[in-house]
Amino acid sequence: MSLKKFSRDLDAFFSFKATPVRSTGARRGTLFLFSAGVVVLCLGAILFFTGGTSAGDSALIPACSIFSNEGEYLSHIRENVEFEGMRLDIITMRRGDNFWKVARKYGVDIDTLIGANPWWGNLLAHVEQEIVVPSRKGALHFVAGLDELDRLAADHKTSREDILVQRLPFFRKHFPRLFDDGKPIAVFLKDARPTAAHMTAELARQFTVREMFRSPLGGRFSSFFGNRVHPIFHRWKFHDGLDIAARYGTPVGAPCEGRVIAAGWMGGYGKAVVISHPKGYKTLCGHLSRINVREGQYVPAGKIIGRVGSTGFSTGPHLHFSLWKDGRPIDPMKVLW
Repeated sequence: MSLKKFSRDLDAFFSFKATPVRSTGARRGTLFLFSAGVVVLCLGAILFFTGGTSAGDSALIPACSIFSNEGEYLSHIRENVEFEGMRLDIITMRRGDNFWKVARKYGVDIDTLIGANPWWGNLLAHVEQEIVVPSRKGALHFVAGLDELDRLAADHKTSREDILVQRLPFFRKHFPRLFDDGKPIAVFLKDARPTAAHMTAELARQFTVREMFRSPLGGRFSSFFGNRVHPIFHRWKFHDGLDIAARYGTPVGAPCEGRVIAAGWMGGYGKAVVISHPKGYKTLCGHLSRINVREGQYVPAGKIIGRVGSTGFSTGPHLHFSLWKDGRPIDPMKVLW
């Protein structure tokens, strides 16, 4: 509809002359219908000229730029955000708790907690700390308008149906330009991971490194990076990696793309594979029962490089996983979480 035609229709409507009637009831009925028509036409005009928000008018909004502090963020979640089909619980950390323990208890993962708690500067929990815990895996975001959902789905390579939108008042949902209360809209992307752009700078640096790597296998962490009593020599000794207990023969994948720089017997590590990765990183997977790659071979992330065993100085089937950055050993938990 053109603006000129709309104006002609509007003029025609207001130039309408009703046939005089003597009945008071009929006159009232005509006045009511006329008034209702004016209201409907005016609403139509407003909707015609304002329309919905155009694509690109709104954007994903980092929570840290919306709320002045974590307390204000938590209050907003409590008072304004509710989803259909999932919960956002706010819990208080107690002595002995950590974020991984909470994630397991609620059936989610550490990524989900990171996405729902944008003020975290690190992954060290403290007593009486309040955190947001979604009831399912995914990423919590905020948008300025519902027209942003298609772009959000494309950015995260997911479908529109996998984005949950918080419950909204009827008019805010269907007539956003007329009834915009200025509050951001919470959306939840099912099974998505958070992005560094929506974290504190400190945590984003750690997360960016983590995105390079993947766990070489699933299993139980049986011994961590740092000083410990050696299980064979029974003396205090530095452990330069992470032990992941798994069944004998479990496939071991490359933790990141790279080139194999050593593959074979390596003393206490037994059968092992060393891979050089981008940005100065290097990994070792030891105590293997079988090696599936050769020196000089390029391997993509996830490629099977061997099988879990108990070769070398080992008390049972597990994977020893070491990580170096520019020649210095670092804690693998910094990238595996």
